Amino acid sequence: MEKIHSRNNTIFALLVFAISFVVFFLTAQPTVAFWDCGEYVSCGESMGIPHPPGNPLLMMLFRVSSIILSPFVADVGFRMNLFVVFCSALTAVVIYLTAVRAGLAIVGMPDTTWKRIAVYTGGFVGGLFAVFGKTFWFSAVEQSEANVAMLFVAFATWLSVAWSQSKDPNKDKLLILMAFSSFLGISIHMYSMIVLPPMFFYVLLIDKEKRYDWRLWITVILLGLVIKDLTLFIFTGPIALIITLVATFIDSKNRKKWGFCLALSTVAVLGFSAHLYLPIRASLNPNINENAPYTWPAFKQYLERKQYGDESMFKRMFWRRGTWAHQFGIEERMGYGGFHLTQFYQIHEDDAKVNFMETNAGSGFIKLIIYLIPTFFMFYGLLYLYKRDRKLAIFLSVLFLITSVVLVFYMNFADGLRPERAEYEYWVKAGKPGPMPTVHREVRVRDYFYAAAFMYYGMLIGLAAIAFLHSLFSNKDKTLRTTIAPIMSILLMASPALPLVNNWKDISRKGDWVAYDYAYNLLNSCEKDGILFTNGDNDTFPLWALQEAYGIRTDVRIVNLSLVNTPWYILQMKNFEPKVPISFTDDQIEKMEAQLNPFEKPTPFHLKGAGIDVILPSVQQMRVLKVQDQMVLNIVDANRWRKPIYFVTSAGDDVLMGLGPYLKLEGLVYRVMPKPVPEEEKIDIQRSAKLMTEVYRYTNLENGKANLNETSSSLLTNYEASYIQIALAIRQPIAVAKAEIAMLQAKGDVSDSSKAIIAEKQAKIKENLDLAIDMLERCKRLVPTDWRPRILMYEILVENGMINEAETEMHKALEIDPNNAEYKNRLAELQNYKVKEQQEPAPQPEAPKK
Repeated sequence: MEKIHSRNNTIFALLVFAISFVVFFLTAQPTVAFWDCGEYVSCGESMGIPHPPGNPLLMMLFRVSSIILSPFVADVGFRMNLFVVFCSALTAVVIYLTAVRAGLAIVGMPDTTWKRIAVYTGGFVGGLFAVFGKTFWFSAVEQSEANVAMLFVAFATWLSVAWSQSKDPNKDKLLILMAFSSFLGISIHMYSMIVLPPMFFYVLLIDKEKRYDWRLWITVILLGLVIKDLTLFIFTGPIALIITLVATFIDSKNRKKWGFCLALSTVAVLGFSAHLYLPIRASLNPNINENAPYTWPAFKQYLERKQYGDESMFKRMFWRRGTWAHQFGIEERMGYGGFHLTQFYQIHEDDAKVNFMETNAGSGFIKLIIYLIPTFFMFYGLLYLYKRDRKLAIFLSVLFLITSVVLVFYMNFADGLRPERAEYEYWVKAGKPGPMPTVHREVRVRDYFYAAAFMYYGMLIGLAAIAFLHSLFSNKDKTLRTTIAPIMSILLMASPALPLVNNWKDISRKGDWVAYDYAYNLLNSCEKDGILFTNGDNDTFPLWALQEAYGIRTDVRIVNLSLVNTPWYILQMKNFEPKVPISFTDDQIEKMEAQLNPFEKPTPFHLKGAGIDVILPSVQQMRVLKVQDQMVLNIVDANRWRKPIYFVTSAGDDVLMGLGPYLKLEGLVYRVMPKPVPEEEKIDIQRSAKLMTEVYRYTNLENGKANLNETSSSLLTNYEASYIQIALAIRQPIAVAKAEIAMLQAKGDVSDSSKAIIAEKQAKIKENLDLAIDMLERCKRLVPTDWRPRILMYEILVENGMINEAETEMHKALEIDPNNAEYKNRLAELQNYKVKEQQEPAPQPEAPKK
């Protein structure tokens, strides 16, 4: 019987792995992705140091996977994606095995066919629901740390359940393995720690001897301080190791108990020791070396995440940065409720973004009930398990609650409506001048922080399937046992198709090269040895990836405006190739800090080295002059026009420090010019058109083969803005040339020279008109559903007498968006124009003169 179970269990586990791996492989992004993925690709390939508190083991695993797959896979980013795909599929297997083990607490020994059907079906359902949920699947197809961390979390969960059910007298070795796995997992992501407290208390629930063992309590407290502070563990971990080592030799009476504590301490320290990679590698000055943590003070600050502020997460969670309704309810970027309800299916695409209960209470309530069906099923399974194994049910419930409800409270995401504590207290102390300062709303969707919760959610649905089938197969009613139960088994086996089908389109990244191409295009917008100021993650990290992992345009120096607020980053810009001209000394850089703006009104400021004058904002416009503001001016001044300097187009006026009049658009970037640029020359039409048509890459965008997520789609607006600005810039000289032709014709000059001038201007008009139409045609292919390029195309065609072409354009636009009022209005204008033209009497021929 045991042999049959082992064989069948292995077959189903392999089936879960195969299905999930194939799905993730088919939907994986073929190259680097946005957000932190670009940073991980660059650091993984170059063995760099990513943002605090670091992912040292992940960087090593990415590097190893890249080396192993390099003979078979050309793209570096895709190699790392395949590693994440593998880990995600392996997580599905571990969840399957955990669900099966938990299911044995319901059905007992799998000594009959129907019991095996119940646990394998439920395990299959749990394993696939856990990984086909929207949040998990999203991270499974990109270079994300989340799902690699989930593998460690799932493995620790399986070890806990396996330990609780084991009859082996040496089963405590599973707890030692769990401790090693969890502490090693911290070097993937801090998330691995979150399951340690419930697992410890589960051990205490199961083992009465351990519950009252003060040695274990002391050891666990010393090791568990890692949850509060990573740097604290650097001291408490070795202390626990020394205490348990000494006690093991001294206290011979309790040597076995001390030995167990020593084993826990040893593997915890060994697992955490992967963090030694950080100072060792940082000391070798890799190109990506965030915080440069090779000294103890820098390493300590790095692990404590001081770059993001001094306030601890524990302290911060008691000052709410968002409303309860937004954090726990439905809110596009942080609402746990919306994420939870729409994990497996969505009735409407905006149901995780907009509170559908407020939109229409009646239909909203029906939606809510439909969305809660999987949750009710999950609770049914937990209650069923509670009647058979109370401790296991409590353990699994606590795991889910800690990774969901408790984590919402702890993470305390900002909705942009409430202030930070320090800023609020400063505002009150200053007498409440102006409106209350509010913290920025979360810049992206934060559902990935609840990945473990949704993974457990899927697993518990599988457990509920086991409970449901058990209730049918063990029922006294023969029809339920012999007919309904097998049918339900088949239906439940097919149920993972629900999230698979519903989430495929939204999650799939097949053909999505937007991040790679956007980075390529930004880098190639710059001339040799250019300095490019970038504004955020998505115009920085993919560029790092192309430079460090793909070796593209390494001559361009990226200057991130957020990081340039930190001394370590400024020093790297100044002292490492390609160097950025900076006139501050290293000592001055170390002491730089934000300053209160001293200017009561906009003030002229002369940059002597650059030979230009800028107008600095007043204190009303900018209360504080950040380090980045000082550095922008210093770099431009110290450069003395030796290297071309650029800003990404997403950089707002608030970061330009008065340089706006000196900017000229070249494709996707603004170039800083040595003289103020006249309004009519703000766009370098020829260079921009050449970049947009001959240099830039638009892989799969113009042929519709790219399946784009929200981030990739939103980035296309940067291209759209440039195309439209070029077309608008061309529009003006066309109008001027037409006016000049009209003036020449009005003079009645029919000389050959006048005709030549008119012909030349008409040729130029045609050239510009063709270019404007080409720009807008390309723009429409990139954003076919956007009305702006189509309306601009219509206006340019009408202005140039191309009425039939304008009408055709609007008819094509209405085929894409039949309800667009703008398109309908334009067609109505054309109809009125035609009617009016037909009603005007034709000019009568003059009567013959007598």
